[in-house]
Amino acid sequence: MHKLYGFAALSIIFVSVLLNVQYVDALGAGVVVSQVQTRSLTGGSASEELLEIYNNSDADVDVTNWCMKYGSIGSSNPTKTLACFEHSVPDAGNYVFLPKRSAAVLISKAFADKYPKFGYDLIFSSGLSDSERWVSLVDQNTLIVDMVEWGTNVASTTAEGGKEAVPPTSTQLIQRKLISPAELQDTDNNYNDFELASPRTIYNYGSVYELEDFCLNIDDIQLVVPDGYTVDNARNCSPPPVDVCDNLDGLQVESPLGYDIDEHGDCVMDICLNIDGIQQVLPDNMELDVDNNCNYHDECLNLPDIQSKIPSGYKIGANNDCLLDLLPLQITELLPNAIGVDDGNEFIEIYNPNDSDVVLENYVIYTGTNLTVYNLPTDAHIGPKKYVSFLNSDINFTLNNTSSNVKLSSSDGTIIDETPIYSNPGDGMAWALIDGAWNYTNRPTPGTPNLSSLIEVKTKEVVIVKSNLQPCAANQYRSPDTNRCRLIVVASSSAPVPCKNGQYRSEETGRCRNIATDANVLTPCAEGQERNPATNRCRSIAVAAVLGASDLAPCKAGQERNPDTNRCRNVVSSVPTAAYAPEQTYEVSNNYVLWWSLAGVGFVAVVYGVWEWRQEIVKFIHRIGSFRHLNK
Repeated sequence: MHKLYGFAALSIIFVSVLLNVQYVDALGAGVVVSQVQTRSLTGGSASEELLEIYNNSDADVDVTNWCMKYGSIGSSNPTKTLACFEHSVPDAGNYVFLPKRSAAVLISKAFADKYPKFGYDLIFSSGLSDSERWVSLVDQNTLIVDMVEWGTNVASTTAEGGKEAVPPTSTQLIQRKLISPAELQDTDNNYNDFELASPRTIYNYGSVYELEDFCLNIDDIQLVVPDGYTVDNARNCSPPPVDVCDNLDGLQVESPLGYDIDEHGDCVMDICLNIDGIQQVLPDNMELDVDNNCNYHDECLNLPDIQSKIPSGYKIGANNDCLLDLLPLQITELLPNAIGVDDGNEFIEIYNPNDSDVVLENYVIYTGTNLTVYNLPTDAHIGPKKYVSFLNSDINFTLNNTSSNVKLSSSDGTIIDETPIYSNPGDGMAWALIDGAWNYTNRPTPGTPNLSSLIEVKTKEVVIVKSNLQPCAANQYRSPDTNRCRLIVVASSSAPVPCKNGQYRSEETGRCRNIATDANVLTPCAEGQERNPATNRCRSIAVAAVLGASDLAPCKAGQERNPDTNRCRNVVSSVPTAAYAPEQTYEVSNNYVLWWSLAGVGFVAVVYGVWEWRQEIVKFIHRIGSFRHLNK
């Protein structure tokens, strides 16, 4: 325990001495190589080697990471490093010092083994040659502090002064000449500064010491932390805190929030720290934030200047932004693909649904997927319930012919209206809002209400061909497939479906025909005749007056008038359907009454036919007479 107290006391004395030491920079410090021994001087091993350096100055020198280098004559590059002065804890801020007018001894391992009680500061591997070699002391940046070269006493490009020192012998070493008891000669000339000498009986060693700088951030080496300072893990020392507010209780290392230092150095309450001078009260039209900064109340944070109230023509939007309060307008028509040249023919139409005139100064339009913005003319406006259109010669916009759309916005970026995307409009086809829906139209109407497309209807021309074919018989009709006369089959159980209005049933075909069409192809009746509405044939007006509404002969017993053909037909009773397949029977008929009946019906038919076709028969006879006359 007494040894510990003694060591502590010596440490305090040692530190006190060091606090008074003057530290100098390495370059020009005066540390020199003082002795070189290349072998045993008593006939021992050639590896018993010794080097000595000496602080030839009056100040302690920082030799941290200085090294002894060894090399050959004629080359400045060392062949090896012998030893270095390093701190036992090689950290930043740890130093090694060589005291003033003191030496450090370096010996080889063989020397240490031969003389174990010989004191030294550093040990190195043996290998020094007797001639044509040099040793140098370099600093932490490998700059040469001192160098000695020994050899054959000839000129040298590497030796100080250009000439080598005399080489050591088997009984003598070389040493720097002594000027006074504590000062060695150093003329930067190896030949002049060194001489042969015998080894000393006493070598001073152990004077090299280590230091730690406790405050790396403070100039000079701080062997202890200064009074009132604190040190962190990085060995940075902070000065003691200063009370900036002597008038306030407690330690104030900075002005408390809401306080400022006045002209007397006192901390006083300042409501507005961001305003020059001390504000004891909140200025008018200002508000206080959480950092005790006073700012003017700004209604429009998005506008460059402070707005104490909402400007005229603006409204509050999201995030307390002031947006232009513009009336709503509608984009109603576009012409992106004009017929011919697009320049000067494309247009955008806008409609004003409001009851007041709208000036377009603060409106802009965007076109295309890149949203290119175009300003509307500054003097443009739209009357109430009116349309206005802008050509691409009025505004230098471009409408893509393939696919795009148009947006109407305020100048501050609020979208007012936009069109759906159109796709590949045809030449001259406008993209228009019609009856609340967007459609293409072939009738562009810039500046006026939009119109739907016109649809062209192509009608077929009806050609009526007058036939030269002979008329079919009364009980026949002309087949539309073969153009031949075919027998009319009279239905026995049901009547045909009645014809539509404006139609009648043809006697020849039994089919419905248009009265208007037949009227166009029938030959007009002769003078004194009229067309029978029942048969569509010409008849005498006098006979019609005598017979009344109809000149048809009454049907015979067992007959009825067909309402479709206006002719008499046999009454056929309905035959029930048998529940079995009928078989054919054969019987010889002796019914002569049937034949007389058929003959009578045929005679009546011939008389009726002659009467009905009397005009045609007369014309036919006249044609035959004309034909025979021409043949003569």
